[in-house]
Amino acid sequence: MAKLPKELPVVLIMAGGKGERFWPRSRTNSPKQLQKVYSNKTLLKETIDRALTITSLDRIYIGTNANLKNEILKKDPKFPSANFIIEPEGKNTAPIIALSALHFQKKYGNPNLIVLSADAFIDPIKEFTKTIEQALFETEHGLVLLGVKPNRPEVGYGYISAGKPTDVGFQVKAFFEKPDFKTALKYIKKKDFYWNPGIFLFRVKTILEEFERHAPSLLQPLKNGFPFKNFGDLKNAFSLLPSEAIDTAIMERSNRIRMVEASFNWDDVGSWMSLERILPGDSGKNHHQGKEVLYHKSSGNISSVSKDLIAFLGVNDLIVVEEPDVIFVSSRDGIGEIKSMLSSMRKNKHLQKYLD
Repeated sequence: MAKLPKELPVVLIMAGGKGERFWPRSRTNSPKQLQKVYSNKTLLKETIDRALTITSLDRIYIGTNANLKNEILKKDPKFPSANFIIEPEGKNTAPIIALSALHFQKKYGNPNLIVLSADAFIDPIKEFTKTIEQALFETEHGLVLLGVKPNRPEVGYGYISAGKPTDVGFQVKAFFEKPDFKTALKYIKKKDFYWNPGIFLFRVKTILEEFERHAPSLLQPLKNGFPFKNFGDLKNAFSLLPSEAIDTAIMERSNRIRMVEASFNWDDVGSWMSLERILPGDSGKNHHQGKEVLYHKSSGNISSVSKDLIAFLGVNDLIVVEEPDVIFVSSRDGIGEIKSMLSSMRKNKHLQKYLD
């Protein structure tokens, strides 16, 4: 097995999402990645600290929009203010990864680039570090992603089918989009099926070659104007790009994909429902974040409140979230309609202030 490169990798943390499914904690100007969800650190700070186990602070970059850059620096003034890749508008993950790769090529040459999202739960950290170090061996052969062994029939994640073994991982046989429940049950029974957590590793030269080959419409407008003299030029170039995920633009088209199995626990912190998998629960499958809680003849509830005590009496399957200006109560069955509810709120001028 080859030796790991001495040069530290560059890490790009994707932190531009709106996080609407975490309303009312997540707002337009301070979305979930800037909120404390499952610990005393924000989701973004959790991710930065995780990245610091594999590289140095000066080689960690955050991909986001201009408004959130200011909010991030307010919460973490020690983060290097120059280490931001700013997207003029959200166009999914492929465009900002292409822009970042051009930036890192100019600044560093051909480093290993690791792409992380700012809204994941990962534990323990030492296993994350170990998995990343193993996966870096594979970047000499192509594009690498991690695979997580499923522990439930999850319909909200994409799946990966692993093929022939490689030095420390597998060739990727196929990708599968988010399945229905019946299909997910079949997937988790297969030994070679994994969740796709959206953690990618590659040499900058390799990913740019794959953009040229499989998604030139995403790369050329950026390449033609790079380095951009001003933000207006970048905005104009971005307007020409299609909105596409890195998975469909590159990963599912390339024949140079390898996967390394993650040895850590992973969960996408996508909605309030994810807390039941992250926070400890009681015998009634209640999960609470806050000070005191009392459950009396109640089960299946999720709560995140700051009051000294919240008491549940004879109720099941409720989600209760308290913020200084909002109390949000939902049923488990109804939580999937949260984006629809927020859309209705936007049309009401009296309620719009609770979204910002």
